[in-house]
Amino acid sequence: MSLEDLIVRLANEAQFHEATRRDALYWAGRSGLSVEDYVTLDELLLHGAFEREGKLHIWVFVPKDDPETTDFYASCETLTREVITLQPGQSEPSSSYGHSITSVIVPPEHRRKGYARRFMSLLHSALAPHRYPDPLNTPVTFKQPSTVSVLYSVVGNYYARCVPAARESGWTIQKSFVTTWPLSNVHISQTTSSPVKSLSDTEIISALDLDDSNIPGDMLKMQKQDPEKTYFAFVPTAPLNDYSVVISKLVMKSRGVAALSWGAKIPGTNNFMAWVFHGLEQVQLVITRLRATPDLFPTLLAAAVQTARDTGCESIEIWNVPEDLKMIARKTGGETTERTDDLAAFKWYGQNSDPKIDNKDVIWAVEER
Repeated sequence: MSLEDLIVRLANEAQFHEATRRDALYWAGRSGLSVEDYVTLDELLLHGAFEREGKLHIWVFVPKDDPETTDFYASCETLTREVITLQPGQSEPSSSYGHSITSVIVPPEHRRKGYARRFMSLLHSALAPHRYPDPLNTPVTFKQPSTVSVLYSVVGNYYARCVPAARESGWTIQKSFVTTWPLSNVHISQTTSSPVKSLSDTEIISALDLDDSNIPGDMLKMQKQDPEKTYFAFVPTAPLNDYSVVISKLVMKSRGVAALSWGAKIPGTNNFMAWVFHGLEQVQLVITRLRATPDLFPTLLAAAVQTARDTGCESIEIWNVPEDLKMIARKTGGETTERTDDLAAFKWYGQNSDPKIDNKDVIWAVEER
């Protein structure tokens, strides 16, 4: 099939179920879930908490003369989310919509033929028709155009080549770091006497919702260090974290672990930590949100270490430790390296009233797992 004879469109019901099936077949084993459990998770995304901030959509790459077929050449999921942006000269962030892209799937028989690159290049026009109108190849677009779209690449810099137009950029990888504490090498020599409260799955939602109000202040601090950049962050953060919690429950249940905590906080302060569990043979406790002062960070880390040991984890992991906590992370046994997988990448569109700027002048703030 010629690339010129294919279009991008929203999946109909039959295409939606076929895309979900393909997604489950590809990812289920890699996440430690059954295909049935993974399909259930997609249903959770579609009908669960994300309805508060937008909807999950599936896009398919289909022939122009047979747009209803379930034998499509590629598919992906997009999640509409509120995004706050802070541009040069602004004293407070403004709110609009952005998109997270996941599950870019091309069947094996259609790979290495250019379908994925063409599909993802056209997707820009579906998400941001105000910047890249292409009604012939993307006849359906979002009513609320995207300010920015993001994805996590497992194929290196591939998506940078999926460009919306000549001399434009695709999704640019933002350098990111991971810090890992092997439990056999953690040494927390001193913590405060502050009490620590373990957080249930509902309590961590409340903690994240409360902490979202601090994100604009985080962005303003970043702006002071580099006022020429544009910054963006997605809110609310709790629904996406809750999705990871659901996956964690299924994975840990298969290992015979049921009683779990999902974070810890220091009562009377805004210091807290959220975590989930990832992995198959070697399970990790993964910190998904951290807000801590240098004096209280070791106390929260000690709580994470205890939970990791109680649940049989091999290590603790966090992405992008805050600058003021990096030395403590190193002293307690954390090993920091640049990420080489699940690479954070974004494409900046802006809104109609915004000046057109390049990805290199934009920073994804609060880029956490």
